[in-house]
Amino acid sequence: MRKAEEAWNANADGGAMTLVDRWNYHNELEAQFPIAQLRVVYTKAGSQPAACLLRDDRGVIDHMLYWTAPTSEAEGRYLTAILNSETARERAEQYQARGQFGARHFDKVMFNLPIPRFDAREKLHLALAEAAARAEKIAAAVELPEGVKFQRARGLIRAALTDAGASQQIDGLVAQLIDTGS
Repeated sequence: MRKAEEAWNANADGGAMTLVDRWNYHNELEAQFPIAQLRVVYTKAGSQPAACLLRDDRGVIDHMLYWTAPTSEAEGRYLTAILNSETARERAEQYQARGQFGARHFDKVMFNLPIPRFDAREKLHLALAEAAARAEKIAAAVELPEGVKFQRARGLIRAALTDAGASQQIDGLVAQLIDTGS
């Protein structure tokens, strides 16, 4: 740590920000402690959304991901189903920045959609959580080549989910959720 601070100080622009201050910019690091055992993580950049349910309290989330600590597995699955769905991606596209290759960077634009808070008493919410559990099993069974890059791995998993009908099921449920607001 001392060597890192020395390197930071030697190359700093003369500002008052220490290395620890930089790591904790806007309190993004400290706000994660104590680390929740269950978190939904979601990419802020890219052209395809990617979210997952993280069941590990050892990792710290970096600045290219958003995260939340759901109150239950069902709520976490509900959120990942919505965030990974093509339906949500298509409907959020109008809010995204445009680049050379079209819409990109999700940041918080998905939350412009009328996504209701998870309610375990709502059958549609539970159906989404169950569909996400099925999708998780399908995704976990996909054999990924050693050293595969993230985009290719995501493509292989998306293809397996489509082949199994899981993506279509989730997309239909997400459309129903967004269209009815319940």
